[in-house]
Amino acid sequence: MTIFKPYDIRGIYPSEINEKIVYNIARACAKYFEGESVLVGGDGRISTPSLKKYVIKGLIDEGLKVYDLGIVSTSTFNFLISQKEFDFGLQITASHNPKEFNGIKIYDKEGNSIGLGFGLEKIEEIFNNLKKSSKKKGILKNAEDMKQLHKEFLEKFAETFDGKICIDFSNGCGSIVFSDVIKGKINAIKVNEKIDGNFPSHAPEPNEENLKELQKIVKEEKCDFGIAFDGDADRIVFLDETGKILRGDTILFLFAKHLKPKKIVYEVSFPPIFSTFLKNLKIEGIESKVGRTFIINNMKKNFADIGGEISSHFYFKTVNYMEDAFLAFFQFLKILKENREKISELVKYYPIFPNESIKIKVDDNKKYEIVERLKEEISKEYKTITIDGVKVIIDEKNWFLIRASNTEPIIRVYVEGENEEKLKENKKIVESYINKFI
Repeated sequence: MTIFKPYDIRGIYPSEINEKIVYNIARACAKYFEGESVLVGGDGRISTPSLKKYVIKGLIDEGLKVYDLGIVSTSTFNFLISQKEFDFGLQITASHNPKEFNGIKIYDKEGNSIGLGFGLEKIEEIFNNLKKSSKKKGILKNAEDMKQLHKEFLEKFAETFDGKICIDFSNGCGSIVFSDVIKGKINAIKVNEKIDGNFPSHAPEPNEENLKELQKIVKEEKCDFGIAFDGDADRIVFLDETGKILRGDTILFLFAKHLKPKKIVYEVSFPPIFSTFLKNLKIEGIESKVGRTFIINNMKKNFADIGGEISSHFYFKTVNYMEDAFLAFFQFLKILKENREKISELVKYYPIFPNESIKIKVDDNKKYEIVERLKEEISKEYKTITIDGVKVIIDEKNWFLIRASNTEPIIRVYVEGENEEKLKENKKIVESYINKFI
């Protein structure tokens, strides 16, 4: 199993990714980019300080000037690397993965995300053929003060809010920068704010299973809404005033309707009705593979204003097409203030039909092969979209998607039906195919 994933490097520490491996990955990156300066940061995971130390050692041994941000959210890292002051950047993080994982997100000097098909395969080739380091002795600089630049940028969008919200930081690094920006402006109940790589409150993925505490507080304290960040805070999940978790496509619908972008990039697991809404709003929609590398590169290619994923990653042209969970928060708040309605009222125009998400555990070495076989079989019966796995649109309200996860040894299945009966029928169709191969 390779740790070189479609849009980053990720694996279990220390069996799959460790100090020796990241030292050589850093050296491979230095050789690939052939630059002089590099920006480095890391999340709050237990293994991050040690891995970052060896990443920096590898870069210094290749003669680079290394700027170390310390502990930093990926949203802030994205903003800083997009300023184009460095030859490349490395953020040590495994995002929302369980605590035993870690990894590296790689950026070029333009802030582009480096994944497979976008240069990561070449870095992997260099990594596999490395010779002994010449140890050129580069320089290490403390760059923690640079986080202030993101704070100053966000303050341009920050507004006061008279209502009440609840924020779940998931014991990740989302409090850095963001807490300073909202201080004195927003009445916030903060939970799980302390950075702790053991994630004692709940796993760092902000999903229904992990946000029960947040849902309870939002309801009991009569909050206007709630938000939760994932482990590295490049992702923000919104809850309405009833504690209901709002999917990423619902939030992107709000952005589309109220922020008036000309073009939006969305990923393949969005329901077909999202495309219909964009057409009605006279917004050009571009469907993409799942994952930040693909979203960002599609946005740049099409000069799109906003991008989004169903998992609640949001991307903006104003930050060089990067995802910025903090900016997404302020854009959401702007919409809420301007419309003076409850969130449940604002989103009622975007229907969520009965649906189910299924994770099927599959060997990492076999998941892509199985999906390819499913794609071939299903295409005999249905018209399919195959930009990422296989998507079948029976009609606007009935559809399903089967795709291999880019970050975990699983196959993801999304099924939707216009009512519960139709959902069951659509699930049976999916199961009939799945059972043939798994």
